Amino acid sequence: MITVLVFTLIHIAPGDPAIAMVGRHGLSKEILEKLRTDYGLDQPIPVQYLIWVSKVVQGDLGYSYVSKRPVITMIGERIPYTLELMLAAEFISIAIAVILGVIAAVKHYSLADAVASVGALVGYSIPTFWVALVGLLVFSFHLGWLPLSGVITPTEFPSPVHAFYDHLTHLVLPAGVLVLGWTAYLFRMVRSSMLEVLRQDYITTARAKGLRERIVIYKHALRNALLPVVTYLGYSMGFLLSGAAVIEYIFAWPGLGDFLVTIANVRDYPTMMGAGSIIAIMVLLANLCADIAYAVVDPRIRYD
Repeated sequence: MITVLVFTLIHIAPGDPAIAMVGRHGLSKEILEKLRTDYGLDQPIPVQYLIWVSKVVQGDLGYSYVSKRPVITMIGERIPYTLELMLAAEFISIAIAVILGVIAAVKHYSLADAVASVGALVGYSIPTFWVALVGLLVFSFHLGWLPLSGVITPTEFPSPVHAFYDHLTHLVLPAGVLVLGWTAYLFRMVRSSMLEVLRQDYITTARAKGLRERIVIYKHALRNALLPVVTYLGYSMGFLLSGAAVIEYIFAWPGLGDFLVTIANVRDYPTMMGAGSIIAIMVLLANLCADIAYAVVDPRIRYD
């Protein structure tokens, strides 16, 4: 169903791949018609879809209209960069959100709670692309602390350690921008979930038994408070991918997001369908992992 929807939307969008392949000037109608015939673009959309699906089930995502390279190869070169950016942002965001969420819930209505809540509101409200542009202007252009774009500086490094450090400096800004917005989402969820759990009877019972507050908070309350967060993490993959697409394009990070923007501008249908399908699979697998993790976190849940 996803592939049908994506395929249809891509093909009914304005633009002609034949013109995008060879340019707009000095073309005869005969040349354009021949290109459309050669690539099957003159066929009805349902027929084009069936031809595409028949190749996909055999593991063939086709060839790019522009570069003439296999689509699966081009996507394979981009996926590691997208996963690196997304996983770095997600792990950092989870750590910060859980720590701040627990502190804000335990010290409800305190100054720490107010500051963290206001900070989360600001981070939640500011557009990601605006934060990225401001970060480039401040930290790269004016201060010169971090590189402007790319994944590594095109120069010779004295050792692999120096090359790795240079790569990390390129990762700081794009990952930091994603962390800002994503932490705000997770913080609000952890805080509200933790507040609800702390009001439960079993927490009162645990405290009445004389258990130390640290054990009550981290062993009894936090584990149950994380259940909705774990569920949301799987469904949030789409949010992270869409945010990463904007960030990748701004910072010229060679991931799937930047790749999609580039190929969409030239109407490279096979590559767009391949990338869209891979992203859909990533989201579905993330949802599956979230369901499994939910059962692991909550021992009361078992799947047959």
